[in-house]
Amino acid sequence: MTSAKKVYLAVAGGLVAAGIVLAGIGFIASGLDPAVFNTQIDLRDDTVVLGGVEVDDPTGLPLIEQISRVGEVDVSAPGAPEAPAAP
Repeated sequence: MTSAKKVYLAVAGGLVAAGIVLAGIGFIASGLDPAVFNTQIDLRDDTVVLGGVEVDDPTGLPLIEQISRVGEVDVSAPGAPEAPAAP
């Protein structure tokens, strides 16, 4: 492997390991409560649940604020066209 690939894999592996360690620390700090892995973000009615607790004012959270700027994406199927009128 080239040295760039080795550095890339080392950094990626370090970030994954750090994420797992931080998630484990949060899980232990919560008293081994599995609710810490429960996250729901519903911007239609401004409901944000982090760790099983509803956040009163999610506008101060940086990532949530960026997601809210994206807007709502409608993924529903288009309606059927109207049938022609009978003569």
